[in-house]
Amino acid sequence: MAVKDKKMKKIAREKSGKAQSELIPEDEPVTTVLETKIGAVFLFILSCAIYFVTMFPGLPMGDSGEFMVTAIDFGVAHPPGYPLFTTMSYLAIKLVPFGTPAWRVSLLSVLFGALFNVTVYYVISLVGKNSVVGIMTAGWIGFSRLFWMWSIQGEIFSLNNFFCAYIMLRAYYFESCSKENILHEARMSALTCGLSLSNQHTSVLFIIPFALRVAYRVLVIEHKSIKDAFNIALYGIGGMAWYLQMPISHFLFTPRVTWGDFGSISTFLKHMLRLDYGSSFKLVAGDTEGTFVSNFVAFVKDSSAELSVLPWAFGLFLFYTITTNVSHNLFKTTVKMFLAMMGCYFAVFCSLANIENPVGLSRGVLERFWMQPSIGLVILGGIGLCKLLTFLSEKVHPLLKNKYIQLALAILVISVQIKSNYEENDESDNWYAYHYAQSILPHLPENSVMLTGGDLPTNVFRYHTICEQMRPDVRVLDMQFMAADWFRDVLAPTTFAGIEIPGVYRPYKTSQLKKGQYNLKGFLDANIDKHAIFVCNSVRKDELSDYEKYYMKIPYRTCKRFVKKSDVVNPAEKYSQLVETTPDTVLDEWPMPDIRKYEDRTWEHALKVAYLNSLSEKGTLMWQEAVAHKNSNNLRYLLEHGALLHAKGVQQIESAIAEGRLEEDDWQHVYTIMAKNMGHFCMILHTMVTEEGNETRRLELEECGRKYWQIYVDWAGILRDKSEIALVNELRKYLALKSFKNLRFNI
Repeated sequence: MAVKDKKMKKIAREKSGKAQSELIPEDEPVTTVLETKIGAVFLFILSCAIYFVTMFPGLPMGDSGEFMVTAIDFGVAHPPGYPLFTTMSYLAIKLVPFGTPAWRVSLLSVLFGALFNVTVYYVISLVGKNSVVGIMTAGWIGFSRLFWMWSIQGEIFSLNNFFCAYIMLRAYYFESCSKENILHEARMSALTCGLSLSNQHTSVLFIIPFALRVAYRVLVIEHKSIKDAFNIALYGIGGMAWYLQMPISHFLFTPRVTWGDFGSISTFLKHMLRLDYGSSFKLVAGDTEGTFVSNFVAFVKDSSAELSVLPWAFGLFLFYTITTNVSHNLFKTTVKMFLAMMGCYFAVFCSLANIENPVGLSRGVLERFWMQPSIGLVILGGIGLCKLLTFLSEKVHPLLKNKYIQLALAILVISVQIKSNYEENDESDNWYAYHYAQSILPHLPENSVMLTGGDLPTNVFRYHTICEQMRPDVRVLDMQFMAADWFRDVLAPTTFAGIEIPGVYRPYKTSQLKKGQYNLKGFLDANIDKHAIFVCNSVRKDELSDYEKYYMKIPYRTCKRFVKKSDVVNPAEKYSQLVETTPDTVLDEWPMPDIRKYEDRTWEHALKVAYLNSLSEKGTLMWQEAVAHKNSNNLRYLLEHGALLHAKGVQQIESAIAEGRLEEDDWQHVYTIMAKNMGHFCMILHTMVTEEGNETRRLELEECGRKYWQIYVDWAGILRDKSEIALVNELRKYLALKSFKNLRFNI
């Protein structure tokens, strides 16, 4: 009996609380409907203008190049395929009559970036009843570094940001609709969700709680039929029909680059569900695991640094308002829906995202996926600010709710945000990808083959050969594609016709290969006499074949060329091309990205590292050859030209340091190794000219040796190599001498 009484009292309290909440009136809108529409138009025009003047004129680095080379021929991008974005990009490339293909696709991102800002504005204006706060909040997030950056380049994230904000807007429309319109709103919501999933899978983490809410209200509260629910689901499936782009591409088009064979349902589903990566939320293939705590803490830190702690503070105030009876029921249910979306994202993504302790480029990869929860955070923070201003206007002073005062504050906030991030996000003169392609493609022999590994060389070189017809005779062959089971049947007969593909590539020892498999040595054996073959970046780290017994890699500008060892008799002849293909002013010919703008999480920073490495490895190779041929008649040639190559690199690094184009972390390691080798070159040549009696030249070489050995001794500690300690101690003894005239240095 007592238990029954307690239950009855609990039910009575719940009914009383619900009734009280429903009696609380909604806040009065700060602005009129017309003013709200004017604000939307203003925000859209401002966003388009700012994004347009700062957008990339050419190719952004990263995945953009892949999206564009697949889109230009209606191919399929990496899993899950991104069919909606691919189709839009295809139409943009075909229909926009001017600009590079990359610029045309980036124009799409500008448009959806502006639409995202307007959508955030409407969500806050409708839920928080304050369009002035809406425009301020939308400007705050839209012109933040991260969101601005992805709104000006041809990538999927601008479109995903728009869809995630629009799903939240549809959630409000669904919660506020009448019984008569509920099926219409449910259908439109399902269609929006399906379209979103055709672009980016992570949006499903906003969709899951929304779909459950729609099903509950339609079936349980409004008592609609299963037939109605099925009809709603069909709209969602209709939105996902863009995935038919993949089999259409396979059967009706012949793309020069595509990612897979979509002739069967199993291969189609494997690609769409990202099974090669393990799941839709694993960011890299492999067994690496992240943890919920580490990922959530990373988000809190990154969002606070990117957007400040204010969204968190305003969000906490919003949470207070919905846990007390000071909010209208519609307001509560909408905010709870938004919180459920955030909670679902954190629960799933933070548990499965498999990048742990991200640094460098992996940090840049992870931060892209923090945009989606940041949207929810900022929208909740904006709504919380609306409530806070209402509260303070009642408790402190009514002027705090004056729309003109709020408008002045909004203009100030947006202006400060634009000014703070404009320089960092101004990519209107970013031609680094083009210069990178120019550094090698025009200089290759006719019909060359470029083996590539990693996104930087693969996407940059592939885009410029295919989309901009820069050396279209050069074939860019991604070693990741070579290892795919579908490669030989799908791309080899068309894009790579004339190149012999002996089977399926596997990086095994020759003795471990099965029938129909080949390794790097097998590929070189089959093609080296037909094509000049280069490798850009590096050979796969897990390559176990013995190709190095038969082939050597000679640095060639920013790549390396494979040559048969049996074809090389004279080392001087072998390396003459190496000297000829090294520009006298490397860092002037290949513009160095600004260190103050591009951190280690950017592709521009990765490109800078590639340039520096290309400077050092040529001279280092010459030193290694000098060691190998120390008793050869060609030793003098190797030493002199090795010193020449090192001198070019060292002088360019010193010039970049003096001009502020390089910072310590960039040049220390490379410069230290080059200084050591330069000192060796100079002092061995010093011994030779001393014996020849050339005193002027001897003094020049002694000065050179002292200078660079001193640099090496000063900086050797950063190499963290115990084997260097003995050499450092020995060099200190030499440097203490007044003259090296009586010393003899040998290799």
